[in-house]
Amino acid sequence: MKADAVLVHQIHYDAATRAKLLPGFIPLDNTANERPDWFEFWVMLNFLQSNVLDDDAWYGFLSPRFREKTGFTSQFVIEGLQRYGRSFDVAIFSPGWDQLAYFLNPWEQGDAWHPGLTDLAQAFLSGAGRSADLKSLVTDSATSAFCNFIVARKPYWLQWLQLAREFFDFVELGQDRNALSSAQTGAGTKGLRLPMKTFIQERLSSLILATGAFKVLAPDQSLGGPVSAQLFPGGPPTRRLLQACDLMKGKYRQTGDNAYLDMYWKIRRDIPYAGPGA
Repeated sequence: MKADAVLVHQIHYDAATRAKLLPGFIPLDNTANERPDWFEFWVMLNFLQSNVLDDDAWYGFLSPRFREKTGFTSQFVIEGLQRYGRSFDVAIFSPGWDQLAYFLNPWEQGDAWHPGLTDLAQAFLSGAGRSADLKSLVTDSATSAFCNFIVARKPYWLQWLQLAREFFDFVELGQDRNALSSAQTGAGTKGLRLPMKTFIQERLSSLILATGAFKVLAPDQSLGGPVSAQLFPGGPPTRRLLQACDLMKGKYRQTGDNAYLDMYWKIRRDIPYAGPGA
């Protein structure tokens, strides 16, 4: 295989989603859709358990809505990795930069939309013997992501696979012993309920990035990326404050200096915020 090959797969479920696949990405067929309750997680887990990854290649597993959610083309992803990826282990192409900046981490953000998410995720980690404290973990734009919009090399995916197996077993084998197995949550559409596990699994990547030592490539979306009108007031002042929140969290992660974390909280209090239900 060519060194540093970019093997980005895009999942499709039917003719309609196949029509959304971007040129240059590798179609990943999930028309059988044996476990729709797991969404992309099921496809990713099966691929990684069934294939041996090349040491030098980049791998990704994206949903059909990748461009719709991010605005990025396949050309942007592939050419960016070919040009800049040699010095990195992981590349993040995540939507929601504003929420990743504002909230302490994606679990706090998840609780805003799906109350109870953090406690259920923490119960899983404790049951798996993992020590991370999700209520205090600090992440920034280089250590957090939504939607599994990540392209990475083999070492990252091996860590993800181990954590994903633990999570899958905890949910699937724990029908009589944990609340996560049957927990449901709203999904932004009136009356629609989905398994809470689907919103926890997409945050597993953030745990790996925030507690690991990967070199991460992430396009700076804070300059022109959208700011949620539902959550924040528009305009340059809000954007600058959100950028400052992300900067302070990044500096805290780099230095461990609590002064940066204190400044993050101070700046955050200056940002008018309307919760999802407002």
